[in-house]
Amino acid sequence: MTAVLGRPDAPDGHAFEHEALFYRDDEDFLAGLLPFVREGLENDEAVVVAEPRGRLEQLRDALGDDAAAVGFLDMAEIGGNPARIIGVWDRVLQEQTAAGRRLRGVGEPAFVGRRESEFLECRLHELLLNRAFDGGVPWRLLCPYDETHLPRAVVRGALHSHPLAGTSAGRRPSPDYAPDDVRELFDAALPVPTDAVLRGSYGAADVPATRRTVAQFARRLGLPAEKAEILQLAASELATNSVRHGSGTGTVAMWATPSAAVVEFSDQGHLEDPLTGRRLPPVDQEGGRGLFLVNQLCDLVQLRSTEHGTVVRVTTWR
Repeated sequence: MTAVLGRPDAPDGHAFEHEALFYRDDEDFLAGLLPFVREGLENDEAVVVAEPRGRLEQLRDALGDDAAAVGFLDMAEIGGNPARIIGVWDRVLQEQTAAGRRLRGVGEPAFVGRRESEFLECRLHELLLNRAFDGGVPWRLLCPYDETHLPRAVVRGALHSHPLAGTSAGRRPSPDYAPDDVRELFDAALPVPTDAVLRGSYGAADVPATRRTVAQFARRLGLPAEKAEILQLAASELATNSVRHGSGTGTVAMWATPSAAVVEFSDQGHLEDPLTGRRLPPVDQEGGRGLFLVNQLCDLVQLRSTEHGTVVRVTTWR
C-alpha cells in the first residue's frame, strides 16, 4: 500500500484510535512498532503488546531496557479464539483507566499460521473492536499485518476494519474503512461442512442427554480428557441458551474434520448485539455468562445470528 507521511488525528468521534500497520519483514515490523511503543513510554502511557511468542521475543530484544516498562501478552494464548480478545482489552483498559493512565496497545490477532476459519473470526473481531470502544475512554490500538505472508484477502480485510492504516513510513485514514461490514459478516452463514454430519434436536428436558451425546462424540474421536470435558460443558451452556432464548428448542450438529471436532448449536432465537459473549457481563446483568464462558474455554467459537435464527459453532482442535 502507499504510505502517507504524518500522524493525522483520529476520525471525528473516534476517541478510540484503531490502526492497521502493514509490514513486509522483521526489520519493517520493528521499524513500525518501536517508535509507537517508545512514544507511549515517553508519554507515561501504559503500553501493552499482544503478539505471538516469536514477535514478543523480537520486540523485547529490540527494546532493550525499555522492555521492562511494557506489558507483554501471548496472542496465541489470549486470542487463540479471537472472540476472547475484546474481553482482554476491556479488562486492561479498565485497570489502566482506574490507575489514571492512558492505554496504548499493540495487537496482532491475524498472525501468520492461523487457519482459514480463525482468519474469518479475526476479521469479525477487528470490526467489533470499533463498536466496542468507539465513544468510550480514549486509547490507541495498533494492529500489525504481515502483508508478505498473509493471504491477500486478510490484508484487504484489514483496510475495511480499521479507520486508520499505514506502514512504518506513516499513516492515514483508510479510504476503504467499512464499519457496516460487521452486520454483513455477523449475518452471513458459516461455511457448510463437507464431512458427514450427525444431527439431533432437543428441548428443555433434553439438555442432559445432549451433553451426554456430545461427550460420546468427543470420546469416539479420541479428544484428550480435558478437551472433551470442555466440549461437554459448552454443550450444556449452549443447549440451555437455546431453550431459554430460542423458542424452547434447538438443533445440534456434530462432525469431524482431519484436524478438529466440530459441534454446532442452532435455534430460532435472535441475538441483536454481535458483542454478546465477548465481554464479562456486569454483575447485575441477567444472563449472558454462558456464551462468555464458552468463549473463554473453547478453541474456536463462531457466532452468527439473523432474524431467522442463531448458530454457534464450536471447533476443538485435535
